[in-house]
Amino acid sequence: MPKNNSSFLLQMVTPEQIIYQQMAQKLIVSTLEGEITILPQHTSLVAAIKPGEVHILEASQSGNSKKERLMVISEGVVEVLDNKVRLLVQTADRVEELNRQKILEAKKLAEEMIEKARKKGDIDEKNFADLESTLQREIARLKVYDRYRKNRG
Repeated sequence: MPKNNSSFLLQMVTPEQIIYQQMAQKLIVSTLEGEITILPQHTSLVAAIKPGEVHILEASQSGNSKKERLMVISEGVVEVLDNKVRLLVQTADRVEELNRQKILEAKKLAEEMIEKARKKGDIDEKNFADLESTLQREIARLKVYDRYRKNRG
């Protein structure tokens, strides 16, 4: 890949498909160690990421634009190599496509299923981890959605 000092290729991939693929000038994502900012020519890196928001500063065709995009992701992994950044995640949503009512319903369902599993006492660790992951994803979606809508007025 040719060296480009003003942008890098950003891919967001779920198990089903490539959700996002654009040239970017900056990416901000939360890892288990804290928030990181990735810029062009970033050093190689592999890190676990946690559910939450992703800020992207997209590059235009000419590389000069400053269009920002906000997305919500589930847990996953970020890989930086040779001026290419891949986010491998279970889910990724553009914040403008989120529906608050659906988020609240999914959050409530996850909370109810976790409580039911706890009351039964026969908690399967994998199922519990999946439910907890779902709950964390919905909480992240709700926080980002509310912040986005508040800033939009």
